[in-house]
Amino acid sequence: MAQGFGEIQRSAVKESTGYETIFEKVTQKTGGEKKSLTWYRNTVREEVVRFKKDHKKFIRDERYDSFDPEDEQDANILRRYAVQGHMYLFEYKAQSKYLPYWDKFPLVYCIKSEPNEFFGANLHYMTPKKRILAIRDLMNGRINLPKACFHKYLKSNVEGLLLDLSADEWDTAILLPVEDFVITRKGSEYNFSKEDVWSETNENFYDKIKARRMIRGYGTEKSVSMAK
Repeated sequence: MAQGFGEIQRSAVKESTGYETIFEKVTQKTGGEKKSLTWYRNTVREEVVRFKKDHKKFIRDERYDSFDPEDEQDANILRRYAVQGHMYLFEYKAQSKYLPYWDKFPLVYCIKSEPNEFFGANLHYMTPKKRILAIRDLMNGRINLPKACFHKYLKSNVEGLLLDLSADEWDTAILLPVEDFVITRKGSEYNFSKEDVWSETNENFYDKIKARRMIRGYGTEKSVSMAK
């Protein structure tokens, strides 16, 4: 799992389901070697074709993957609630009358969690290149993100489970072209250009929230402070 998180015990099964998530496919293609941004972009682009019309498939594949023997699973975990310091992919239905536009499949780094809501930065509001810089800071213990990325998410509006992404998978996750921005008018949803979202974020890119990264554990796992 992500740095600072303990192992999660899961029920073992004797036979493999044969399912491979997109994260497993990309990891296998690296051959255990470090790869360039261009390589990741091209590889993710090749693998993501089957998800373009059905983002829910990411979550379904992770659910099927959880039935495989532990040594055949990726390091991501499906969760029912978010905690501070983790990054999640999930489906979301916003209360759109209060928003100019919103993302139906956000990639959120959580900085605060309450019983009925959580607060975090949706990295989809930045271009992929800027996401890379953002996760480098996070991995080094620093939150350094534009205020435009931060939103409150109501648990009641999360559709299904949250995919808790291992830090080892962040390089792949930030390049997945799954942002799904929409605008609601008179009860109907319309696509909203991601380029327009990125342009608005860039206008105030240096108006940021900066802090030390804190990682909360699940269950008996200890919280970790990554001071810088």
